[in-house]
Amino acid sequence: MIRLWIRKIKQHDYLLMFCLCFATAGLTFIPELVIHKGLFSLVGDFNYQQIPFNILSNRAFKTGDLFWNWSTDLGSNFIGSYSFYTLGSPFFWLSLLFPPMFFQYLVGPLFLLKYCVAGMAAFAYLRRYVRDSRYAMIGALLYAFSGFSTVNLMFNHFHDVVAFFPLLLVGLDRLVLDKRSGWFAAAVAINATVNFFFFMGEVVFLLLYFCVRFLAEDFKKSLRRLPKTFFEGLLGIGMACILFLPAVYFTLQNPRLDQWLYGPSALTFDGSRYLEIIKAVLMPADIMPHQSAIYLSDFTSSGAYLPLFGPVAVVAFVIAAKRSWQRRLILILAAMACVPLLNSFFYLLNASYYARWFYMPVLIMSLMTAQVLENRARYPIGKALIGTGMANALLAAFLLFYPWSLSEKSAVFQMNQFNFYLCTTTAGLIASYYLLHRFSAIRHWWRWATGLVMVFAAGLALFNIVAMHAIYDYQSPEAIDDTVVKTGQQLAKVLPKSENYRISISDGGWNLAMVSATPTVNSFTSMVNGSIFQFYQSIGAPRAVKTIVPDSYYGLIPFLSNRYYVTTVPMSGKKLYAHFYNGYNTIYIYENKDVLPIGFTYKYYLTEKQFSKVPILNRHLVLLKAVIIPQSEVKTVAGLLEPLPQTQLTNQIGGKYYHQDIVARRAETASDFHRSNKGFSANLRVDQPKYVFFSVPYDKGWRATVNGLSVKIINADGFMIVPVTTGNNRIQFTYQTPGLTAGILVSAVSLLLFTGYVSHSAFLRKRRKQLGIKDAAHLDHAKKF
Repeated sequence: MIRLWIRKIKQHDYLLMFCLCFATAGLTFIPELVIHKGLFSLVGDFNYQQIPFNILSNRAFKTGDLFWNWSTDLGSNFIGSYSFYTLGSPFFWLSLLFPPMFFQYLVGPLFLLKYCVAGMAAFAYLRRYVRDSRYAMIGALLYAFSGFSTVNLMFNHFHDVVAFFPLLLVGLDRLVLDKRSGWFAAAVAINATVNFFFFMGEVVFLLLYFCVRFLAEDFKKSLRRLPKTFFEGLLGIGMACILFLPAVYFTLQNPRLDQWLYGPSALTFDGSRYLEIIKAVLMPADIMPHQSAIYLSDFTSSGAYLPLFGPVAVVAFVIAAKRSWQRRLILILAAMACVPLLNSFFYLLNASYYARWFYMPVLIMSLMTAQVLENRARYPIGKALIGTGMANALLAAFLLFYPWSLSEKSAVFQMNQFNFYLCTTTAGLIASYYLLHRFSAIRHWWRWATGLVMVFAAGLALFNIVAMHAIYDYQSPEAIDDTVVKTGQQLAKVLPKSENYRISISDGGWNLAMVSATPTVNSFTSMVNGSIFQFYQSIGAPRAVKTIVPDSYYGLIPFLSNRYYVTTVPMSGKKLYAHFYNGYNTIYIYENKDVLPIGFTYKYYLTEKQFSKVPILNRHLVLLKAVIIPQSEVKTVAGLLEPLPQTQLTNQIGGKYYHQDIVARRAETASDFHRSNKGFSANLRVDQPKYVFFSVPYDKGWRATVNGLSVKIINADGFMIVPVTTGNNRIQFTYQTPGLTAGILVSAVSLLLFTGYVSHSAFLRKRRKQLGIKDAAHLDHAKKF
């Protein structure tokens, strides 16, 4: 029976490809899953971002909380915040079959599935360029388990991109070479949905690929295919607009996109970066937060090593195939990787260096390797081995023995770790010598090569996982289950059910509020509303990927309604609300005094320009005196708000005035504050017309009514104020994700167009087949008769 199954698997290429990837990924992940009884964790971002993000997103779908999310920093657009991480991933959709808190048990098996999909997608592309599909399988294994995949283990969502990217090239080849319509549009729709941000870089690659692969080979013929290629590309983006459009609209508010490369920094990196790029190709992937050499830590995703073979076959191909499109393309990509401005094209011209597009050239390197393996006798393997060996030796010698600075004797910071990578690189070169040069004609060569690739790939990834757990033993799977998942669950039980407060965490990187579904003041994510960045910039504490509020900014505690403080350290002089043991350590919850509700009124205002002139250390206190508005809104608030007297800025800051300001704000506060899936509501009684302030981030998707009448929302330094009238006021805020309605409409229309387009193409193809005609030109000729 087993032999029969094996025979059937061998007869089906994609099934065999799946099994090879599953076995390789199984060797990587199953040992850890068995040891930790199904739990899986890594380090840093994986533990404190990927796990909370997936728990939150899973719960949001099941509770219908799909618009405004209160547990992401001060509150944020849910679709915009998580389209980059979870919402476009088919693997996330699969996880919805399970409870939200089950994710740490689910992520290991999902990793296995991602590697299998990546291998099969790469195989679908590579098999076109080799005669024997078995070599496409080796190339697909090299792509799926490359250094890029290994270095990015802690970025779970990057593997979704790696899994589906090859489909873009499959679709483009089928459109241009086979004249098969619809495949490219479908691939574009899938990739634009999976991750809109990575897709932007993929568009750059596709343009290069089209020019080098097609226009340079046959300019006139390819040029005729260009309009249809653009049409299918736009059609694919249109089908993805249900998520793509809201995500892009949201991301354009992020100030990180405004960074730019200036002067010489646009032309050259420093020497360390060039060494890191070379190392990424020559040696196995390092551990991001614990690099062995060059950088102590590096989160740029630099990894492009092909298991076992490294760049040997690529070098051989470049030497021999001087007129091939593969050679031209890989040399262009190498040049772009070495020029900061060109490199940034793959990352929306961001000034920060990232190598998060290296999976694209890795696919081409895998293709070149597969072609060399199939025709080993035709390529200068010996020269490539010597060249690659010398390059590795020179790099290793320089990193090990050349002084790195006056105080550092070399660029190697973790000797044992570096020695492991160096030894495996050497072992790969030796194995390549025997496989490609010495015993290239032995019987069952493919089996030997495939087996060694699988062992190398699994071994390298498994080493990194085991090393991470050894180095960061306090972030073991069990510890993360206690400190993140169970702590979040317990917080939800312990904290009061009232809705008019927020919490803060002693370490803003834990993202516990996402697990507990609690409003918070801090988070560890770069995907939050642009108004949040605006606020922190204005108070002199610019936000990057974490919300870090300085302890000296104590005025923000009442201002942001931060009622509870969660920590693992016992504190004297604070009111202990509750404490519990989470299985790893004790969690203490302290209640802050003098905290304001989320909604309260102001008497005075300051313009943004005036506020910027206030000393930075006083700004958090001024926020309790006056609301901050744009200069353009001064006329709008006239009669309801007064300019803040200068004496309050100069002589009445801090000390007793701090408590007086809190009392003044508490005089008129919102009651019955209630959060819902579509916004929030509150009641407020005032003695005269004025503006009420809500510390909820401003967004163009908000609409507000007071006593059933629509009112204008003013952006108050990243938050919102609305006018209220004398007496009782029923205030209702409703949120609609900007771009979502238009995105749904565009996607629906595009899907209808796609269906008609594919059906029409299928009809023409069937018609040509019936008439025995090969192309549309002959069909037109036949119609004349």
